Amino acid sequence: MGEQIPDRYQLQPLHSDSVPWRGQPGQQVLWIGCSDSGCDELESLSLPSDEIFEYRSLGNMMVDDLSCNTTLRYALDSLKIRNIVICGHYGCHIANGEVNSGLQKPWSSILDTLRSTHHHTLDSLTGNKRDRALVELNVLEQVHSLSQSAEAADALQKDQLSIWGMVYDKASKTGYQLVEA
Repeated sequence: MGEQIPDRYQLQPLHSDSVPWRGQPGQQVLWIGCSDSGCDELESLSLPSDEIFEYRSLGNMMVDDLSCNTTLRYALDSLKIRNIVICGHYGCHIANGEVNSGLQKPWSSILDTLRSTHHHTLDSLTGNKRDRALVELNVLEQVHSLSQSAEAADALQKDQLSIWGMVYDKASKTGYQLVEA
């Protein structure tokens, strides 16, 4: 697991029988994952492909662009999706402790802000622990950001939507739900 920030969040291991967003059979989930994750988190958690509407982006980030906005609107309005999962993964080449000079705005700005906001915690960590903590913080940031979008905020206010944050550890093939403290 990553180096949790105990006063900010906890990591709870997930198993295929304990996935909180698996409600009624046939209810689809919008899965927002990272474009470099390798996609095996869905298989490892035994999530049926017919229940997943999958969207992949750099660092599992939902930025204000046509692709993200259209995906979200289609998922909520047309598919009537009521659960969104934002899934980061350890070993991410995009969301890691070091600045990626090839990453452009707005993605780089999101990560730069996270590094700046949490620099005291991140600076106390090194290497893998620092990278893992940034992945976790990025997922939480994406959950908050998506919650504030016009499309999601309305559905959240009406109790018609839940947004879940999780990270996936490829090495152990384990998912962890991020639960804010």
